[in-house]
Order: sequence, then structure tokens, then C-alpha cells
Amino acid sequence: MRVKQLFRLTGFSLLLASAAALAQDASPDLVKRGEYLAVAGDCTACHRSPESGKPFSGGYGIQSPMGMIYGSNITPSKTAGIGGYSLDDFKKVMREGKAPGNHYLYPAMPYTSFAGMSDEDLRALYSYLMLGVPADDHPAPETHLPFPFSFRPVMAMWNLMFLQSGEVKGSDAAPGSAERGEYLARTLAHCSTCHTPRNAMMAEQNDRFLAGGKVGSWTAPNITSDPQAGIGNWSESDLVTYLKTGALHGKAVAAGEMGLAVQNSFSKLSDDDLRAIARYIRQVPAIGGGDRQTGTPAKEAQPLTAVETGMKADINDYISGKGMSGAQLYNGACATCHGSDGKGTHDPQRFFPSLVGSSAVKSDDPANLIMTIAEGVNRDTPAGHAFMPAFRSQFSEDELAEVANYVSTRFGDPQHPIAVEDVHRTLQGESGSWLVRYAMPLTLAGAAIVLIAIGLLIFSLRRRRG
Repeated sequence: MRVKQLFRLTGFSLLLASAAALAQDASPDLVKRGEYLAVAGDCTACHRSPESGKPFSGGYGIQSPMGMIYGSNITPSKTAGIGGYSLDDFKKVMREGKAPGNHYLYPAMPYTSFAGMSDEDLRALYSYLMLGVPADDHPAPETHLPFPFSFRPVMAMWNLMFLQSGEVKGSDAAPGSAERGEYLARTLAHCSTCHTPRNAMMAEQNDRFLAGGKVGSWTAPNITSDPQAGIGNWSESDLVTYLKTGALHGKAVAAGEMGLAVQNSFSKLSDDDLRAIARYIRQVPAIGGGDRQTGTPAKEAQPLTAVETGMKADINDYISGKGMSGAQLYNGACATCHGSDGKGTHDPQRFFPSLVGSSAVKSDDPANLIMTIAEGVNRDTPAGHAFMPAFRSQFSEDELAEVANYVSTRFGDPQHPIAVEDVHRTLQGESGSWLVRYAMPLTLAGAAIVLIAIGLLIFSLRRRRG
């Protein structure tokens, strides 16, 4: 009887301790702080449901070189989400990429950056996800990658080789300081996930930190302080304006994944944190080479000539665009907003970005120009709604190449022509490193070699016994 009472008392004590911990986690200030950290980490970018629109319910597909990876449900659902995770479980996910049950995650979830978060921030984020987010019992689709990537324990070896542990300092640094900016950029904002090139094993090349990378069909540009390859000629206020609004007249427009990052994350951060990130980014050591954003300056853009805008004999030519030059396509589809001289408008009430000076237009790499024309822009921030229609369904690849080539050579560098092959390759997306492309045959070949070696060893032992 005393043993039963002891167990009851012990269980009651544990229950009280758990309730006390939950009460502490339920502090409105802690949960509110965790909500801000979730925004800074742009969690909804990958964990939102494309079907229901719920921000943490999972299901968003991330196209990787290995195949489609789906964001998981991170609501406090006990059946479909992370409702059964303890704080320690959550920390292992964020710092080691390992969920309960030794379920290894792929680095498409940027735990390689989140590993540097402070204990206090992880606790706040955990509190928000558990107490400030409604549970959704709808399971997200499972990720099924081809062999050998489907064998998740291989990630344990990858982590051993490439995962850097250790907290990044600066979580409690002075507001607006470069130290605070470094903490945010290297952890929650996970800038290196897109803007750092990767090696053959798909790990970030730390010696080329923020020197530019690939995100599917898009190029994440060099954002080091190099004045030519990077953004060394951007001021601190330039960076803050770009992160807050997604547009910097005459320099850059955020589209694709960066457009979403501005919409869902950067535009909602405090001015102090935006200044902090800008101050840190401007101090990142310059890395040159590769893509350049400067070159032979384009001639002063002039309005289209009568020849370039010449009338077509058949109205069907205007409907299809077939046989039209890049100048004619631009005049029909683009000049109304961007102007025939490509300079757009800088009127806050009717803003259309300038193509002259744009980083996407000036870049040696045509990917972002092609993808912006193909997929358009649809970005909401407190500064307003930025919209450009997607022309991928309206233009053929030949027509996309015509208009992209016209924009590149007329408003950028005449020495940077764009061919239909560039358009086709870009729209197909990144194929990944040679190791990713040939992983299965290499794995099968390795397994065959091992089996042959074992067979030869067995044959040799039998001969000796004989």
C-alpha cells in the first residue's frame, strides 16, 4: 500500500513539475518572442500547407537536386505534428537534424544554420510552436527520395563531416549592432543556405561564405562586400530598404524565393534588426570571381524605333507573338510598366522598377532575368503589393529568349546575349553536383565491388582449405 502511495506521490510531483514548466513556457512574453523568432526564421516558407494555407501545417514541396522534399507539420498535433516533442527533442532537431526515433532530416531544413541558435531563443521558439500555434492533425506528405538518399542514416555520416556545432554569439547583443546582425544572418535568417555555394556532397563551402549559390532555377547572388561580384557598392540604407520592401530602384528587385523571404520574414522584422543585418552583411569579407554584376556599360537606353515597333500584317501575329522580335515583344508586354527606355518609374504611388542598373539584368548569369520574366513577381509587404505577370504560360521558350536577350543587351551589357539554350537550361532547373547525379550508379557499383571482393575472399579461403 505504501509503495502505491509512493508512486502516486511521485507521479503527482512530476505532474506538478511538468505543469510548473508549462506555466513558465506559457508566459505571454516568451510566446510572443517565439512568434517573432518564427518570423525571423521564415518557418512558414517551407512548413505552410499549399492546400489549406495554414502556416505551420506542412506539405510545401521543396525541389532539391535529389528530388522533392516536403516540409513537415510543425503544429502541436500529437498525431501529425510535433506535439509529442520535448524541449530536448526540439533542440536535437534544430541543432543536430535528428528527430525522435533517430529520424534524420535532410539539410533542406537548415539545421546547419539553426544549430547556432541560443538556448533562450530555442526555448522561446519551442514555446510559441507548442502554445501559440493551433494544432492541425492533417499529416503532411512524406518525402520519398531515390536510393541511396532514401537511406536516411547516411545523414549521420554527412553530419559528422559537415555539421558545425556551437552557439553563434550575439543573440543578446546591442540592438542594431553588427554582432546582433551576425547572429541573425548566420542562424535564424540562414542566409548561407541559399547564398553560399555547395560542394559535391551538397555541403556549404565555408571558404566562400555568401559568395552566391543556386536555388533550383534561380541564382542566389554573391552578397559579400566585393564591389563587382557582390554588393559592396550598396549602402546600409540600401540593404535595409531592399530587405524591408523587396525593391531598390535601379539596383535590384526581390523575386522567387527571395521575394517570399522579404514578404514573410524580412519585411516584418524590426528596424533595429534590419539595420543589424545590413551592418553585418556589409562587413562580410569580399569574395570576387565568378559572376560579375558590372561590365561593359550599356548605351543610354532610347525609346524603341519605328522599325522595332513595326506593325504586323496579321492580328494573329500579335496574339501568338510568333515571329516577333525581342523589341516588339518587349514593347507589347513590358514597356507599359518599365518604359520604352527601361527606366520604369520611381513614383511611390505608381512604382515600376527600372531595368537599367538592375542586378538581374547586368549579371553574367541570366538565370534570374529569365526566371523573373517566366514566373513574374507577386509580393506583399507593408510597402505595398508588387505584381508582375508570369509570362511562362504566354511565351514559348523561343519568345522568352527573344525578350530576355533584348532586355539584357539593351538595358544591361551588349556583350551578354541570351540564347534559347540558356532559357531551356534555366527552366529545367539545377541538376545538382556530379555526385548527386550519379549517386545511384556509384552506389550500385560500390556494392557490386564489395560483393565481388567478398566472393573472391570466400573463393580464396576455400581453395586454401582444399
